[in-house]
Amino acid sequence: MNKIVNLSPLGAIVPLRSYFWTLMRVLLLLIGIGLGSVYANSSYAQTKIDIDVNDVVLEDLFKEIQTKTEYIFFYKDDVLDRSKRISLKLRNVKLDDILKRAFRNTDLSFKIDDRQVVIVKKLPEPKITEEPKLVLQSDITGTVTDADGAPLPGANIVVKGTTNGTQTDFDGNYTISAAADATLIFTYIGFAAQEVAINGRTAINVSMIEDSSKLSEVVVLGYATQTRGDVTGSVASVDIDEAVKTPVVNAAEVLQGRVTGVQVITSGDPGTAPKINVRGFGTTNNTNPLYIIDGVQTDDPNVLNNINPTDIEQMNVLKDGAASIYGARASNGVVIITTKGGGYNMEKAEVSIDLYTGFSKVGNPIDLLNVQQHADMIWQSRINDGITPSHPQYGDGASPTIPSSIVGYTRVQSYDPIVFFPAGQVNAAVQPGGTDWVDEITQTAPISNASISIANGNENGKYFMSASYLSREGVVNHTGFKRGGTKLNSEFKVGEKLRIGEHVNFSFSNTSPGDSEAIEMAYRISPLVPVRDDDGFFAGSAAPGIGNPANPVAQLYRTRNDYDKRYTGIGDIYLNYEIIDGLSFKSTLAGGFEIFDSRRFVSLDPENGEPISTNRLTERDQTRYNWSWTNILNYNKKFGEHSINAIAGIEALEEGQKSKEVARSGFLFEDPNFYLLSNGSGTPNVPTTVDNTDVTFDRKNTLYSLFGSVNYSYLSRYFLTGTLRRDQSSRFLGDNQTGVFPAVSAGWLISDEDFWPSDGIVNRLKLKASWGSLGNQTLPANNPTINISSLSEQFANYSFDGTSITTGALLTQVGNADLKWETSQTTNFGVELSLFESSLNISAEYFNIKTKDLITRDFSLISSTAIDAEAPLVNLGDVENKGIDLSIGYGNTTRGGFSYDLALNLSHYKNKVTRLINDSPVPGRGDLRNGSVTRTEVGDEISFFYGRKITGLDSNGRFMYEDIDGDGESLVDGDDRTKIGSPHPDFTYGINANLSYKGFDMQLFFTGSQGNDVYNYSKVFTDFGLFFNSNRSARVLNAWTPSNTNTNVPALTASYPLEEASSNSYFVEDGSYLRLKNMQIGYTLPSDITDKIGMGSLRIYLQGTNIFTITDYEGFDPEVIPIDADGVGQNLNLGIDRRVYPQPKIYTLGINLKL
Repeated sequence: MNKIVNLSPLGAIVPLRSYFWTLMRVLLLLIGIGLGSVYANSSYAQTKIDIDVNDVVLEDLFKEIQTKTEYIFFYKDDVLDRSKRISLKLRNVKLDDILKRAFRNTDLSFKIDDRQVVIVKKLPEPKITEEPKLVLQSDITGTVTDADGAPLPGANIVVKGTTNGTQTDFDGNYTISAAADATLIFTYIGFAAQEVAINGRTAINVSMIEDSSKLSEVVVLGYATQTRGDVTGSVASVDIDEAVKTPVVNAAEVLQGRVTGVQVITSGDPGTAPKINVRGFGTTNNTNPLYIIDGVQTDDPNVLNNINPTDIEQMNVLKDGAASIYGARASNGVVIITTKGGGYNMEKAEVSIDLYTGFSKVGNPIDLLNVQQHADMIWQSRINDGITPSHPQYGDGASPTIPSSIVGYTRVQSYDPIVFFPAGQVNAAVQPGGTDWVDEITQTAPISNASISIANGNENGKYFMSASYLSREGVVNHTGFKRGGTKLNSEFKVGEKLRIGEHVNFSFSNTSPGDSEAIEMAYRISPLVPVRDDDGFFAGSAAPGIGNPANPVAQLYRTRNDYDKRYTGIGDIYLNYEIIDGLSFKSTLAGGFEIFDSRRFVSLDPENGEPISTNRLTERDQTRYNWSWTNILNYNKKFGEHSINAIAGIEALEEGQKSKEVARSGFLFEDPNFYLLSNGSGTPNVPTTVDNTDVTFDRKNTLYSLFGSVNYSYLSRYFLTGTLRRDQSSRFLGDNQTGVFPAVSAGWLISDEDFWPSDGIVNRLKLKASWGSLGNQTLPANNPTINISSLSEQFANYSFDGTSITTGALLTQVGNADLKWETSQTTNFGVELSLFESSLNISAEYFNIKTKDLITRDFSLISSTAIDAEAPLVNLGDVENKGIDLSIGYGNTTRGGFSYDLALNLSHYKNKVTRLINDSPVPGRGDLRNGSVTRTEVGDEISFFYGRKITGLDSNGRFMYEDIDGDGESLVDGDDRTKIGSPHPDFTYGINANLSYKGFDMQLFFTGSQGNDVYNYSKVFTDFGLFFNSNRSARVLNAWTPSNTNTNVPALTASYPLEEASSNSYFVEDGSYLRLKNMQIGYTLPSDITDKIGMGSLRIYLQGTNIFTITDYEGFDPEVIPIDADGVGQNLNLGIDRRVYPQPKIYTLGINLKL
């Protein structure tokens, strides 16, 4: 099926700002002119155009019509006779008159539905022959619709084995005469053929399913578009209609399990962006792909928090050399998002309303000890250590005694946000069975969403507008996310050759972050402690034998007024001018901004054993902006059987970010009404970094680019594409600023060859191959510089005479002028296969990606100095990723109108480091207790788990380790550490099933990962006596004892076994899982009912998300977001579960209404 559907220095970019605003004013004026020309009562059917073509094939006529109208032509490849040529010269005529003249003396007919034109062959006249016997026939009537109940005009219905056939009318209705035992064959362009036995019926309604290949769909590939069947690169698309059925906050989440080669790790925390990797890990830094949203370019996944998923029309992922058109930012893949627009000559405005409401709850709670088990654990620990059991709370003797109230509980004097409470003795009654802290910090959380959109257009313009609001509370108390947004897309004609338009999206979001340590504290705090004491104040650990964890309920309550607010706008404005036939020019100004406002208040916590000595308010303000100016010449021409589409462009881009953070302590009142920096009494502090994250800075970077591509096809059977881009980036210096990124790809549609059997099982076979060079410049904008900061006396005191102190400056970052791009060479081979009349569609691809000059920080360059600064970035080494992407889709309709389709996506990659500086292994982050747990070295993958391999428990219940170095020593040393696991999966997958029957529909969507490990870091606190009086996991109930030796849990001890709590295989667990991600059951009201009440359509549905997860992992969730906040080096610490926010189960009730 077809659908005609010499480089300047970088500093020269800065003056482009003035041209940016000048052109912006001109385009806004033109939009105003276009708006004045819109009127509402036009329709496609009344559009009249001029046609002047000479000696062309029909396909060229269709393209000529499309350039002058919004009509889209659909037809099968074998419908057109490409040897027949026509000439037409007509003025001011309607489309049906043009086609009637063009189709004279042919076997073609057409059907016009709105802006869709379906071209089919005329049905032959039935042959009248003598029948040997009388066959009783009757009229069969019915309606043919798509899966959503929309009528399909022009569908073909033929009695099997005869030439008797008909077509549906504009409303999808048909009538055909056939015998009671005959079979009807239903076909429609873009849909799978269906055979339905009559079985004596006189009414047969059929719901058709789309052909899963969708070969004629026009896909957006960044700066240009291409028919899907002509694509030779690795381009994957998301079925948006199915994807948005899953309630997500971040639009990127819809990629999970639906696109091969894309691994998506999500968080249960509302507002937290997912982690996305395209075809493995080609960098040790940030692997976020480049996002193109209606022309706006960004690698910040948080931007997608501000896009309403139901506004998206198309989402495509470029995975190989196809991404090279974006050069220096493409090595992690490119995700192209196109939002919806109106249509020219629409008969009426289309209004869509989507509503849902529901709730979420914790899906997999952690099993901890109750108070009796906690007491028994302490007793057994002391017995194992040869100590007579005794405890300040549980007493002494042969067995522990559970107190009715905490013994010896006192607190220091402080202020509550509401009332003052004094110091002294506190009564805090122990709850029956103890406090279930995980239950106390979680809740059943409401969720609601509402969106409305309107689309319309006439012969002079079109538009799409929408507004939406989302509110989603988190399952952890006092966390959540709210978003409101509006969108406007429009385009207008100015004369016959010029079109102008824009895409604009504004949004506001508010994230309630809670306290990041609360989940960990819920693991650790003793079940003896109640949430509140007898006076109604928060209880805590300020008593002997309780430990030092904070009350997590109090932590979350006291952070309830913390927030992260974002005010965001993204969009573009463009003009497209047709210079001559086939040659056009497009200029686009795109950009965005974000105003970020954050507040954190650290309250006093006098109820705890280690109370905070002073409260503190921290405020952070950050502004970000980006703009790009892109100018493109586009040439699109067909010469006989040759087709060429070429573009050449120039682009300038600038990004800026400014941030400051101010903190002040000593607040007398903790009421939120007094959360003002001016109310503090301490000296204001302006830190440069917090937890290795820059918080005060002013940065800017620029990119200047030249690019071009050529797509060539012959006979629509042989395809060749070439791409070249040259980038110059301010993130590097000297010759390293410039990078050149070429790519080439080819395809062969073998099934179109004359030797290919037309009646075989395989009706389509295409081979394709590609090679491309991609870059990665994702690193801090100020890399080349050496930062020197003026700081307070606390950090920059210098004494030159041994007595007096001089305040100076401090080196905070060491630059590297020799740093180069990360560059990836990607090779891709693929096959596309359609069988059984395209009911079964298979796509398989093999890829090999070799990345050189990995960028990371080299701490060895400053480790031997007294410099307390951020280590410089260096080109560390090389890495290779190779693997397979596989997708299989099958769809069919059985007797009685029941239809279904199934889809499987499966991805596998193998990651291997091939070079490091001096072949020296690189450890992961070292700020975890007991050191790093990951390692990267030549010959293995990035960030495998590294430690001691446990072989069992000895006669005392202590770990025994494998003697790796073979020295026979009973005590392990550094040489006895080895690889103990890998966070990289063997494969990831998604399974999607859709079923429909007489207005009812059902979707089942599964996601999964197989073969990856997770390092369960929480076991450091829950399985060992790091904080002896803290709570433990229920796993310790199976701890080793002389009578329980068949276990892997070591014997309990009152001391902290540092050796056993250091990195070893006990912490490594199988992270494989299968999750029913989404299940939805819906019902669409029949059209005869919605027509009577004035609706276009109405669908009601029930939905469940994260319904169940099958996994052996014992933590909250096997999906683990990397723990580093910044981009540099985050992939050196993969798969570590550190305070994972639980994935919630979500249940919603919703409606989809169209007017």
